[in-house]
Amino acid sequence: MPTLVAYTPPLDPIKLRFPVVMTTSELAAWCQVGKNAVPYIVKRFGIKELSGAAKNHRFGVHEVMRKIIGVTPFGEAEIQALLYPLQKATWVSERTGLGVSSINAAICENRLLMPAPIEVTPTQPGRTAARGRRWIPAQIEAYVRCDPIPFQTEQTPRPAPKSRSKPTFRNAFEAICSDNAEVSS
Repeated sequence: MPTLVAYTPPLDPIKLRFPVVMTTSELAAWCQVGKNAVPYIVKRFGIKELSGAAKNHRFGVHEVMRKIIGVTPFGEAEIQALLYPLQKATWVSERTGLGVSSINAAICENRLLMPAPIEVTPTQPGRTAARGRRWIPAQIEAYVRCDPIPFQTEQTPRPAPKSRSKPTFRNAFEAICSDNAEVSS
């Protein structure tokens, strides 16, 4: 009996009409949303328009990448690597072998081991944003191959905890209460 294997078509990068400018339709294709969702994305991420035309909005590629995915591409090679459309959970499921519900549950429970998704569409209060989650294909491919994850935003290092010096006590009762408080916490 033949085995059924899921076919994943190769991804093609978004082809820009202008080298460093995205139109509304190119931004919609890159985010994998409808053209009517682009104004909400632009407003949510604070992306500035380069043109004042009401019909053909244009946005800077560097600003779009910096504000949506948190990465500023340096050079043509990085721009080309980031122009692959952001992918939905079904594509990530096919590439990783995890179920869509497992991926969404891991995100909700804050135990996701793969690169974090980008929330492209806003979330209603009290609801999860499963439909608005998108992943950078280069990060998922690197995760599958166990390579270092590219294009990760820099995490700000946590400050080292300050060491507390032992306070001096005026009597034995204060010292006993202080020691009990440290043991119970």
